[in-house]
Amino acid sequence: MGAGLALDTDRYFFISSNVLGGCKGTTGPSSINPQTGKPYGSQFPNIVVQDIVKVQKALLEHLGISHLKAIIGGSFGGMQANQWAIDYPDFMDNIVNLCSSIYFSAEAIGFNHVMRQAVINDPNFNGGDYYEGTPPDQGLSIARMLGMLTYRTDLQLAKAFGRATKSDGSFWGDYFQVESYLSYQGKKFLERFDANSYLHLLRALDMYDPSLGYDNVKEALSRIKARYTLVSVTTDQLFKPIDLYKSKQLLEQSGVDLHFYEFPSDYGHDAFLVDYDQFEKRIRDGLAGN
Repeated sequence: MGAGLALDTDRYFFISSNVLGGCKGTTGPSSINPQTGKPYGSQFPNIVVQDIVKVQKALLEHLGISHLKAIIGGSFGGMQANQWAIDYPDFMDNIVNLCSSIYFSAEAIGFNHVMRQAVINDPNFNGGDYYEGTPPDQGLSIARMLGMLTYRTDLQLAKAFGRATKSDGSFWGDYFQVESYLSYQGKKFLERFDANSYLHLLRALDMYDPSLGYDNVKEALSRIKARYTLVSVTTDQLFKPIDLYKSKQLLEQSGVDLHFYEFPSDYGHDAFLVDYDQFEKRIRDGLAGN
């Protein structure tokens, strides 16, 4: 994003909001419940992607915005972009969905389950009501470490660390450099994320069903009027190419104006965050239709 780039700040006005259920501004489990004067914690309601999109729509209405050039999202954001196109088909000209499928796979749900169990079984979790005590940092850190392995690739980790060891590593601790890297990422995550928000957003990923409120998925997807760009990375281990192919097929069968791209990257799922050159072109293509 910047002047002259695909997300050209000289041409477009950008809106990027925090999600419902998160911990960076929009109401989430760590927000104060006005009925109790304490954080919602375990009392925060279950949410789905459709709820998140409704809150985003309310924000745009508050800002007086009635139409968008495009909605762009990667990973979980891609699911939100997809649902925007279904629920509000006349609101945007383009959808750009980066590294995200119509449904989360069984394997991905399994990873999320293990990550949630790491948090829930932390002795400090207290059923989600830990805000007046010690947060479940150990569980959240472990969950993040596992998550990082789904975002990267074996090739990238081999290039960065291989089997290199640390000179001061302990046998049962961070002996290998890749272990030290994961430990660092787990601890760093604690500075910016809340465990309850993590659980709720993981579950929203699992539960995403674009047909919610419609008779079936084809009826839901056939509502889409926007030009739709879908980008897949061949090495993505979280939203695998097979899942993107299935999404491509569903969108095409539903009559969506679909433009599908796929390319290799050492970075796996995180490619949309770091492989700028490849995604720059695809985003430009995605904005070129209208």
